[in-house]
Amino acid sequence: MGGAITRIDLFLSRTRAVAAPLYQEFPPPPDLREFVACTWVRLVHGLEEQISADILPDGCADIMAYDDYPPRVAGPDAVTRRIKLSAGIAITGIRLRPGACRAVLGCPASAIVNGSVLLSDLASDAVQLHQRLMLAHTLKARLSVLEDWVRAALDRVTDKDRAVIQACRMLGADPRIAIDEVARRLDWNARTIHRQFLAACGYSPKHFQRIMRIQSVLQAANGAPSRRLSELAAAAGYADQAHMTRDFRDITGFTPAAYFANTADRGWGEWISEGW
Repeated sequence: MGGAITRIDLFLSRTRAVAAPLYQEFPPPPDLREFVACTWVRLVHGLEEQISADILPDGCADIMAYDDYPPRVAGPDAVTRRIKLSAGIAITGIRLRPGACRAVLGCPASAIVNGSVLLSDLASDAVQLHQRLMLAHTLKARLSVLEDWVRAALDRVTDKDRAVIQACRMLGADPRIAIDEVARRLDWNARTIHRQFLAACGYSPKHFQRIMRIQSVLQAANGAPSRRLSELAAAAGYADQAHMTRDFRDITGFTPAAYFANTADRGWGEWISEGW
């Protein structure tokens, strides 16, 4: 057995044979659509030993498998996350929709916001998931394994979880909607919506709204790269361009002009425009 080629060896050799860097998002299965934004793969290539990447907040949490390592969870980000990726690594992931973190992972989102932990720190069956991932010898098979794990985890979902996800959809779809109006539609008061967002999203509804306004700017800019910053600000519900710049700098660490001069991975955030 010492010289045998395992399935994970075949998986790694195939992904590392891909000549160019790759990031791609895929729609979730219909039965997971309420809780899952997308599945995704990322293949990292480069001449340097490590590559840096900036991940802008989108309200989501991700369950990820790096090569043959145990699966990890990236909690919802309140600000931009700077990560280091080793050249040659293959990552498969499943992105939980805003508000779905508590429902799927069974822990308060506030406990993992801005953080990254082993899934085994949160879930008792993470070891079994790792074993199934090791037996999956294609990217598609790995994504299916992650989908099945999330599907089984949904037994714990409550009405409050569904209500927070619905609230996130409202705030993401309409950048001008008032948080009090969202609470009213759910028959919640201001204290309840604040408490539920902290537990399910990791931060307040106001901060989530700021994040989604920035995401709406990014989506608008991707669709019409020639639009002026003042036009993007107006479309996203900002009072003016200066308001947008302040939010952008506070949350991403960049000004809008600086960010657009060095754009994120092609295809990042397609789940928002394709199926929010």
